Amino acid sequence: MKIAFATNDRKTLAQRTGQAKEFVIYEISNDAVIHTEYIENLHEHHHHHGEDEEHEHEHGHKDITDKLKTVDYLYVKIIGKHLKADVEQAGIKYVLTDENLIENVLADFFDEGK
Repeated sequence: MKIAFATNDRKTLAQRTGQAKEFVIYEISNDAVIHTEYIENLHEHHHHHGEDEEHEHEHGHKDITDKLKTVDYLYVKIIGKHLKADVEQAGIKYVLTDENLIENVLADFFDEGK
C-alpha cells in the first residue's frame, strides 16, 4: 500500500496541498514503511510567478495527479476545489486530516490497520 502527503519540510503536512514543495510517498507492507520517495511538486512554481487568475483556471493538476496515481491514499489538510476535482477524476482517494505531523498520521494509520 502507498500513502502520500504534501509537505514543505518533510515533517509536517503542507497547509496548501497544490502549492506544497513536494510530496512524500510511503510504501507500507506488514505494518512497516518499506520505501520512502520524495517527489518535487513542480506545479507549485506556477503559483509563484505572477500568472494571472484566468490562466490559473486554464491549467489542471495533471502534473500532480500523474505523480500520485499509484498511491492508495493522499492525506491532506486542505484541498482546493480544482485540485479536488482533478484528484477525484484521477481516481486518487484523499483523506482530510487535522493532524500536522506526518509521523502522527502514520502512527494512526498503523493503529487503524488500514
